Amino acid sequence: MAHDPYYDLIPVPQEAEYNPKRTALMTIDLQYLDAHPEGWMGRLANAQGKPEVLPERWDFIQEILPNVRGLQDACRANGVEVIHIRVAYLTRNCRDGQRSLEMGLKAVYADDRDDDFLEAVAPIGDEIIINKTSAGAFNSTAIDQLLHNMRIDTLWVTGIVTEGCVEMTARDAADRGYYVTLVSDACASSTHIAHDDALQRMGDGGLIKIRTVDELIKRMEQAKA
Repeated sequence: MAHDPYYDLIPVPQEAEYNPKRTALMTIDLQYLDAHPEGWMGRLANAQGKPEVLPERWDFIQEILPNVRGLQDACRANGVEVIHIRVAYLTRNCRDGQRSLEMGLKAVYADDRDDDFLEAVAPIGDEIIINKTSAGAFNSTAIDQLLHNMRIDTLWVTGIVTEGCVEMTARDAADRGYYVTLVSDACASSTHIAHDDALQRMGDGGLIKIRTVDELIKRMEQAKA
């Protein structure tokens, strides 16, 4: 593990005391666009004759979906806000988006289903949906204002990919003063190696906490008891 010895000189940041009214679960980019083999990313691989590039990604996502759903349901039962974040553009040619995403999407036409969340982890009722046109959720949305309005200061982060949109969102949130927990078994990448490397980087120093679904569910159950 790469470790910055600077963190040996300072106290480990405290973990936020659990309060359901001040906590939100964020699920990032678990949509057909990039989380299903029939979505844009899968079509891009097929169009380039490289279907062998992403099977580990699809399997990894399927592996975490029950964990994400289990945590979502536990949060719903315990009064924790459940927020769904996805890539969704205002224009059909994606000209309003971040450049690298726009260029990739133009390579293969988008499909209306790409915006849809995977059924297993889709929003229920009036759960909040945030549409972004950047990697990090804080860079192209009003989510910071929204969280402040709801008096939320603690974020549990799930979704894809761990070293990409998940990491960008988690780091931006921590930089804004939120208490951030990355849910290690409810995030996925195109490879397990990339996922594990991102967990090590983000957890170094303890500013971003790394916890499992079971640990967070246990915390909710203990608080209720």
